[in-house]
Amino acid sequence: MHRLQIILVIVVAMFINFGVAANAQDASATVTITPFAVTNFVKGTRYDVGAEFSAEHNIPVPAPFTFIAPRSKTHLVGTEPAPGGTGIFKVHFVTLEKAAKSNIQFVPYTLDMGDASDRLEWSKNILRQAFVASVPDPDRADILVTRPTKIGPYDAIESIGRYDGGEDGLVVLRVVAIPNPDSENSMVVIINALAKNLPMETVEDVLKTDASRALGTFRFQ
Repeated sequence: MHRLQIILVIVVAMFINFGVAANAQDASATVTITPFAVTNFVKGTRYDVGAEFSAEHNIPVPAPFTFIAPRSKTHLVGTEPAPGGTGIFKVHFVTLEKAAKSNIQFVPYTLDMGDASDRLEWSKNILRQAFVASVPDPDRADILVTRPTKIGPYDAIESIGRYDGGEDGLVVLRVVAIPNPDSENSMVVIINALAKNLPMETVEDVLKTDASRALGTFRFQ
């Protein structure tokens, strides 16, 4: 019998909270930052989230990781360590006028080791629970697709859907579970994209957002 311990007490502050971190910038996060890194054609700031971050913010990081937040002259980036619940780190991408475009959040979960395809199947539970926990009203939300995907070198599984964000309007939600091939300590990643400030023809356009570009650089350390 497999064990899927979902460390997913995602509170309301986790589901969108678009207006929070635009003023935070990078100074709030004790992570190792390497400006202007380039990986897979993503130019931006690299964040190494591990032991130093854990000690500074008094939050466990069971699976240390790194990623790159894309930088450009057309948007601002705000960071939010320990954003609530069991979230480890959250990054907001906003316009120069500080209107929310997208955000990405990293939440740990544990998953028994085993066959890779079985681990993806078991991770569907984390997707369902993370999706529901990330929306203000599940009755006004839809999961449109659940499918296998690749995040860098890792086999993963994702759900993409949409929900009514109230005053924020239509929000596209991408939730990705990434089993750690070397450990039970894995990661679920939650991406919100605000349609009114980030024109999208279909929900698939969430894959083109800065948040999804950041996800593509994710690596376990």
